[in-house]
Amino acid sequence: MLDKEACALLERGAEALQISLTPQSLRTLSLYVDELQRWTQVFNLVGRPDVKTIIRKHILDSLAFSHILPGQGVFADLGSGAGFPGFVLGVAEQKREIFLIETRRKRANFLKQAVRTTGVENIRVFEGRAEEFALQDRKPAWFDTVVTRATWDMTHFLTLCLPIVKKGGYAVAMRGPHRKGGGTAREDHSPHDSFVQEAISEYRLPFGEGDRYALFFRKKCFT
Repeated sequence: MLDKEACALLERGAEALQISLTPQSLRTLSLYVDELQRWTQVFNLVGRPDVKTIIRKHILDSLAFSHILPGQGVFADLGSGAGFPGFVLGVAEQKREIFLIETRRKRANFLKQAVRTTGVENIRVFEGRAEEFALQDRKPAWFDTVVTRATWDMTHFLTLCLPIVKKGGYAVAMRGPHRKGGGTAREDHSPHDSFVQEAISEYRLPFGEGDRYALFFRKKCFT
């Protein structure tokens, strides 16, 4: 479990983002970090597994992202990896229904174990590719919003989103301070014919971790 210093860091960071974490959410995130550190001893899930880095660079980044997402709908975190941002978003806002889609078995196994350990009920894990998810249970174009923190180029990301995002739904890519996207960040065109770029939202992380960007692409209704 997180010690008092780590809990205080997480609470201060959340307050700086104007996010209120319940005692249950704090406990769940604490269990999640414990599981993350335990698995990182076996294989690499995050670059630096110390608690402060996980909180400052990963958990708070995910929490900061929550304010700029649509408030309703079914969400997917594509290429979820260690669960950022999807797992954290699901813990912070338990009314969100979130699927973590991950192709790599070890990471998918970690995510499944994290769900079991924490007992969250609004997060599900799918091991496989986006197009495979679209085929299961006849669920093509199922998600209102698909997010990613992965480092794919935008054309590839939007191609992956095509079979799982609803018409009129959103594909949202998180970007760091120097990765707003290929070319000029505020271009009006999209790198994919089936999506239109609608906005770039900027947000700042607490504790001097810098600015971040989220690129919003809406799926055209006539595709």
